[in-house]
Amino acid sequence: MTLGMAWLRTVGNIRELVIASDSRLSGGQHWDANPKIMLLPRTDAVLSFAGNTWDAYPLMLQAYNSIKMHLPASSRAMDLEDLKGHLVRVFNHSRKFISGLPQGQKIPDDPEAIFVLSGFSWKNKAFKVWTLHYDRSIQGFTFRPAKEWGGQAGGTSKLIAYAGDNEPITAAKERLISLLRDRGKLNTGSFNMEPFEVLRDLIREGRHPTIGGSVQLVKIYEHANAVPVGVYWPSKGAGIISVLGRPLMNYERTPWGVIDPDAPDRAYPAHGLDNHVIDE
Repeated sequence: MTLGMAWLRTVGNIRELVIASDSRLSGGQHWDANPKIMLLPRTDAVLSFAGNTWDAYPLMLQAYNSIKMHLPASSRAMDLEDLKGHLVRVFNHSRKFISGLPQGQKIPDDPEAIFVLSGFSWKNKAFKVWTLHYDRSIQGFTFRPAKEWGGQAGGTSKLIAYAGDNEPITAAKERLISLLRDRGKLNTGSFNMEPFEVLRDLIREGRHPTIGGSVQLVKIYEHANAVPVGVYWPSKGAGIISVLGRPLMNYERTPWGVIDPDAPDRAYPAHGLDNHVIDE
């Protein structure tokens, strides 16, 4: 499945929403070069997923197409808050066309996928994160908002959402708390790139077979633009540049910045970056 995170990063007066995930699809084999974060056909939001690709990919593509064909959604006249409701309706409407059920089965199987909608709301002048999930009690998709951590000192906030398997999510939460405690930030300050560091370490250690591949990363800025950021993987010295989960080929260039996974606070400028040669 997946380990994905979306968190609010604050450095000085600058805030940005960071969305990160591993890049592994599993199903009898491991395929470690797959996008789990989709940039939508509007600049202020992304949709990420965890779960079964049989359920996730069709709904993500329908979400993308529904935004592209609906001018208020694609132009951002439809605020992120309203877009969330639109996507829930698209998901539920799409599932009405499932047929050919096994004999005696009256409704389709519950979808084994959840989605995270992350973006910047121009109405609220704030970053927002929602988990779009299936609720069996209403036989449809609904949503829940990410909430800030409680018990924080005045003037600080920590907002984060997780998506994925229970075991790696539990491990990620425990490690994030431990890391913040070691740095004296458990009850003060805001997130920087600590969640990225936790995800990076869990992938590198390889203890959770459902997560793997490179870290894929997207940032959303307060000027309402989402940008995929490259990651040197598995390290800056030995790795190649990976963008949205896929290692780039030797003739490809990324027009965006690239980060060193061991020093993720700083993005290297994209100008002049060439990827390492991949042996064919």
